[in-house]
Amino acid sequence: MRDRPAGRIGSLDGLRGIAAAVVLVHHAFLTVPPLSKSNYGLAVPDSLLWLTNSPLHVIWAGREAVFVFFVLSGFVLTLPSLRRTQDWIAYFPSRAVRLYLPVTASLLVALALYVLVPRTTDPHQSLWVNAHDQTLGLRELFDDFTLISPTLLNSPLWSLTWEVVFSVIVPLFVSVAAVTVQRWWVTAIVGVLVSALGEYLHVPWLIYLPMFLIGSALAAGWERIREVPRGLGWGLLVASLLGISSPAWFPPPFSHPVVVQVVVLASSFTVVLLAGKWMPAERFLLGPVPRTLGRISFSLYLTHEPIAVSLANLLPVTWSPWLTVVVTIPLAIGMAFLFARFVELPAHRLAKAIAKRISTQRVGTPV
Repeated sequence: MRDRPAGRIGSLDGLRGIAAAVVLVHHAFLTVPPLSKSNYGLAVPDSLLWLTNSPLHVIWAGREAVFVFFVLSGFVLTLPSLRRTQDWIAYFPSRAVRLYLPVTASLLVALALYVLVPRTTDPHQSLWVNAHDQTLGLRELFDDFTLISPTLLNSPLWSLTWEVVFSVIVPLFVSVAAVTVQRWWVTAIVGVLVSALGEYLHVPWLIYLPMFLIGSALAAGWERIREVPRGLGWGLLVASLLGISSPAWFPPPFSHPVVVQVVVLASSFTVVLLAGKWMPAERFLLGPVPRTLGRISFSLYLTHEPIAVSLANLLPVTWSPWLTVVVTIPLAIGMAFLFARFVELPAHRLAKAIAKRISTQRVGTPV
């Protein structure tokens, strides 16, 4: 078995990049009126069923890609704390800067686009685009900038609400992971089942927070998990991609929300596992395209949706419903490069500097 360094797992950055690209494609496709109907449980033309009601839905399974993000966050925030003593006093302000500065900048961009390109309701536009025709007051803006309850000004920020909650209670998750190291897989199973229960009860915190626990459990067992054999890995990859796309094509009675939630989360867990423990996946995710997407993944996630909505309101849908898709994807990627360079990277550096300064001051303070 090949030895791996104990530092950063670069292939997970590539996985994060692929997941961000899936979310981008998801929102770009939702500007297409027939595809948007599937997002609301409405019938779509037979000619598009191959995209909406088949395993190919995996290329734009946006909600499920966010689940992968949550598992990844649980993993990457827990693993370092299991390997070394974490300075939580320095961690919290650093983490706040790391999240809120880019979020604030992305909201300013979204607000500028909202003002420059009025959101309108048009029967020719997609249902998803029309849903963005909303009035924003001070209360709505407060909810956006604090991430208390983000509006459709930049709708992907709903997931950042849960990232913030997890960031606040991550010491609890680390403690659970440390205590259950010997039975880490039990913790992972509990996370899957509790999230499925939350889906059944329609309780958001019960749905999403256990997803981070799944990642924390994987971090606890990481050093004990052997490299996945090549043949088994291909089977797990196919099964996990089918599982992630299962909400689009599972037939009754397997399409019950609880069953689907279990399958999707088990698949998300498997994808993260393969990304770090299966050589073919690692090689792919360390390739130039996934690594590049990984470097801009957070910026791409934060900035793409207002661009898609603005273009949908600007471009005549009567020309071609796919025109917005063709223009949105490259424009959003270009914007993500700029945002990463001038916003996310400086915010990351500032967060690290704050953590270092607080840690140094505490070490140098006499007892």
